[in-house]
Amino acid sequence: MWPSSLGALRFGLTDQPEKYDISCSRNQWRKKGIRVSDAATRFYQRNYDRVTALGELNTAVGPTHRYHRVLTYLDQEPPSDLLELGYGHGHLVAAVAARVRGKYNIIDIVDRRDEIALPSNVVTHISNLDNDFPIPSQSMDAVIALMIVEHLYDPFHSFSEIARILRPGGKAYVNLPNIASIRCRLELLFGKMPVTSSGDWFENREWDGNHIHYFVIADVKRLAAIYGLKMLALHPVGKYGRVKALWPSLLCHEITFVFERA
Repeated sequence: MWPSSLGALRFGLTDQPEKYDISCSRNQWRKKGIRVSDAATRFYQRNYDRVTALGELNTAVGPTHRYHRVLTYLDQEPPSDLLELGYGHGHLVAAVAARVRGKYNIIDIVDRRDEIALPSNVVTHISNLDNDFPIPSQSMDAVIALMIVEHLYDPFHSFSEIARILRPGGKAYVNLPNIASIRCRLELLFGKMPVTSSGDWFENREWDGNHIHYFVIADVKRLAAIYGLKMLALHPVGKYGRVKALWPSLLCHEITFVFERA
């Protein structure tokens, strides 16, 4: 999720492979035809290369997986047309595609069409999500953005574009890290960086996993509201969901937000 690409994902893996060697990325980019001088592409490609090397995009979708809640919603209300911002491993694409009655659109700056066998109803758009989305207004029934927006330059633009392309009554499923979680509060209290990605961000030369914005529940709700997106629900991500749900603003480190377009 993110761009597919995005986010140092945390699924509680027990067997961690060797650290990703970021020094090899430059040659990989050249082989893929990516201009190393293209800062935005390099930023997102590098992050995708790292999470791919760690195997984090190939994690089974169990109850603690960030896609679990979204897939449950799609089972209850299958959309005719859906857009996902960024995409992950092939099994995640297949899981979403099976729940979309019409076209499943994906936008990502990283071109991975040669790496993944895409279902027949998938339409890919190679585009920078920091720009306007190449999707007509009010053309989608649902939007998925799982751990994406914190990597993009302007959250106001991101939410504005999500609202623009949704039909009235359409749903947006957005996962975001919560900087107000007790873990982040304790890190700040002891003079440490409040980490919203993975603990090895400094060693991998990716400032907080390339997260460039931070969020709290109240401001996410306020941000969505100015573009006509009403928050219907929020759900904890990860283990101990029932406990986290007792006090999400304090106990949740990652949250799934569900919005509806007015």
